[in-house]
Amino acid sequence: MSSKTLTMVDGVIASEAPVSDRGSAYGHGLFETMLLHNGGVPLWRQHCARLLRDSPILGIAVSQQQLQESLDALIAALDNSNLSAGIIKLTVTAGSGGRGYQSPEVITPRIIAQYFALPEDIDSQRQRGIRLTECIYRLPANPMLAGIKHLNRLDQVLARAEWGSDQPYDDGIMFSCEGLVIETTRANLFLKTPRGWITPKLDRAGVRGVMRELLLDKLFTQCGLQAAEADIDRELLGAASELFVSSAIRGVVAVTFTPTTGELIPGADTQLVQQALNNSYPGFPC
Repeated sequence: MSSKTLTMVDGVIASEAPVSDRGSAYGHGLFETMLLHNGGVPLWRQHCARLLRDSPILGIAVSQQQLQESLDALIAALDNSNLSAGIIKLTVTAGSGGRGYQSPEVITPRIIAQYFALPEDIDSQRQRGIRLTECIYRLPANPMLAGIKHLNRLDQVLARAEWGSDQPYDDGIMFSCEGLVIETTRANLFLKTPRGWITPKLDRAGVRGVMRELLLDKLFTQCGLQAAEADIDRELLGAASELFVSSAIRGVVAVTFTPTTGELIPGADTQLVQQALNNSYPGFPC
């Protein structure tokens, strides 16, 4: 896999955004992490829709045309370098200006498009599943920002620091201050319990991933299954017979261990959902 990276700021190749950018200074922005497959983004429609939906909450007005032009410029540059697979991170910030925390009267958004190689372990994780630890750090409640993939990721940074490369974990489950399951540090969670398939409610914390929404809106139904949002405590987590994570990069990946559930075996439903995703969208082999 290529180790090459590439960054474009407002459609121009650059090494970094200006130091005055409100995204880097205050986390005033949001981003999408997207799979690049065969020179295209399989879930671009979903990613674009989420950016257009969530950016106004942060006072940022960005258009679909601006987003499309930034993506097209990066993909064209990647084509010139014969790079057709990897990860694209599209960041929309509130640009520069304003005094301190006060935003400028007119926000001019800045769009940063970046390319990175795929993780080396992505194929093996899809095939064998992943092992999860349970993070001590608790996600604070913030109903206004709940669901948004904003730039303030310090919660995830602190949680991810709890285990190192010498420990047999691929990711960690994050809980709310009330002890409810919310997500992992980088993905959403789905559990098969005696109540059926459920995924955590994200009305007070967490990120509504585009893969999570695709599963709830389409793929579960396509498989003849039902999934609902629910409050999930540790007891309900422990009752799970199947568990998987979802993300726009890795797709659907089975979980084979958590401290609460113990060892798990990838189940038939999980494999059915993986196959449905693979059949409907290129780039997510199972």
